[in-house]
Amino acid sequence: MPRTKVSKSRYAPGLAMIDEIVRAAEKVLSEQGHAALSLRKVADECGLKIGNLSYYFPAKHHLIAAMLESIIAGYSSSADEIEARTATDPEEALTTYLLRWMRENEVVRTNRIYIEIWSMANNDEQVREAMDRFYSNGRARIARMMVGLNPRLTEEEAAAMALHAVATMEGLMLFSNHDPKAAAQMPRLAAYTVASTIAMVKAQGAARP
Repeated sequence: MPRTKVSKSRYAPGLAMIDEIVRAAEKVLSEQGHAALSLRKVADECGLKIGNLSYYFPAKHHLIAAMLESIIAGYSSSADEIEARTATDPEEALTTYLLRWMRENEVVRTNRIYIEIWSMANNDEQVREAMDRFYSNGRARIARMMVGLNPRLTEEEAAAMALHAVATMEGLMLFSNHDPKAAAQMPRLAAYTVASTIAMVKAQGAARP
């Protein structure tokens, strides 16, 4: 069914309010944890009455879904831009994407949001499915970039190395979230991770024609 074209001026205030509420939810999640995330807490953060917030998000799970969609869409848009900009240079594409991923992990708020989302995923099937899709898509993108850098790679090799790269990056995020000394080393650790990943991709299958 074709969508009806609507006036931007009519809906822009509503979209702006939704964005403000989602940003407030992210703030509550990052600063107070998922156990404290509630419509009332988010309403307080926005300076809204709970009834006004409920007009946009009738239940907490609606707000969580919108927050996840916003976060994932932001990453996907950034990744698409990187791939388009580096389309003729596979090594630059992979390097830029991995560094972008790790730079986000250095941001305390982003780091804590993801830790809290994974905590929610332990008890919320919808959150778990959303995060599984997010990481699956991220690994597939990395694997595709790896094959672009080294066409000798088999599908299984690329998938395994992409999983290795993501596990390394996310593992470092966990350390940096709890250890200030590790957090201070993140730029250096990011450089190590990217350099070792690029070297591994290039070396794999070198004996094959």
